Amino acid sequence: MRLQVLPDPSAEVVDYYPASRAAEPQFSVPPSACPREDGVVSPLNRRSVLVLGTAAALPGLGSGTAPTRYVAELVTALHRDCQATKYREVGRALPRVGEAVGRLVADRRNRQTLALRCDVLIAQAKLATKLGDGVTAYAAAEEALRTAETTDDPIGRARAAYWLTCALLKLADPEEAERNAVAAAEVVTGLDPRSLSCRGSLVLIGSVIAARRGDAAEARRRLAHAARLADRLGRDGNIGFSAFGPTNVAIHRMSVAAALGDPDAVLSSGERLDVDSMPPGLLGRRGQYHLESAWAHSRRGEPVSAVVHLLEAERVAPELVRAERTNRTARALVEDLLAQRHPRAVPGLRGLACRTGLLA
Repeated sequence: MRLQVLPDPSAEVVDYYPASRAAEPQFSVPPSACPREDGVVSPLNRRSVLVLGTAAALPGLGSGTAPTRYVAELVTALHRDCQATKYREVGRALPRVGEAVGRLVADRRNRQTLALRCDVLIAQAKLATKLGDGVTAYAAAEEALRTAETTDDPIGRARAAYWLTCALLKLADPEEAERNAVAAAEVVTGLDPRSLSCRGSLVLIGSVIAARRGDAAEARRRLAHAARLADRLGRDGNIGFSAFGPTNVAIHRMSVAAALGDPDAVLSSGERLDVDSMPPGLLGRRGQYHLESAWAHSRRGEPVSAVVHLLEAERVAPELVRAERTNRTARALVEDLLAQRHPRAVPGLRGLACRTGLLA
């Protein structure tokens, strides 16, 4: 089953998730703010939709139009849960929230309801990216971009462009992803916190893409630019669910070093940051710090330290390590460690291998 995105805002949206199809919603479902580029991934199959897209029992969402503020809080909750790596919960709630937004747009099509539409599409693209579904992520991000353009919302455009970049990476098109990120960042020129956060996020993902193609100088130049933006912002924030701030810049510095194959630089960068300074809900970012550290220790032949970081990643963000569709990075690391050592030779490794599906 090909998952569908929210219809065009100029079209009828009353039939978006009709009650007769509530048991089988046809909504898309969107290891890090910079997802790994691991090739083309097939769209989610029917079974995935039924598991992750089951309509959640959300109070206040009946057949009528729910209050705008209530729906806005539900959309906010989608983004918070996604950042906390609660991907299954997001997948279950997303159809009903999408339905509620569709009804709002049909009933009161204005800047506020269209902004909510853009927001829920971004959540959709985000979840699809985490699940490795580049096709759905691209469609949702494109539709979010079009929605933002109808209201001339530069921040909405920038946020949608970020997830369009992520989707292009999932579709194994790093050149287009980089062009998109650079072009989108160039037009975000404001110095307000939202603009700084959006531009900074786009510059950060551009730095990782540059590192993956081996351009260390450009990657570091972009990191320096992002660091200046973070310094101007002045705090570890989560404006627009961007997670942008000095600590996230430092985590991306680790990601750049990993992409350049430099484990020593990964660990050196990691020693200088405190992930606990980030807002408490950013568990995915904390988990990514531990995954990058685990990779570096594995490359240095330090399996015990690698497993310690993998276990910590599992503690703070379980679905980054255990969930079948979202644990590709952790699974690859555990595979490497198993190749280096017998699973019983390193405390905790066998349990990790079992929980990631590598050992029975």
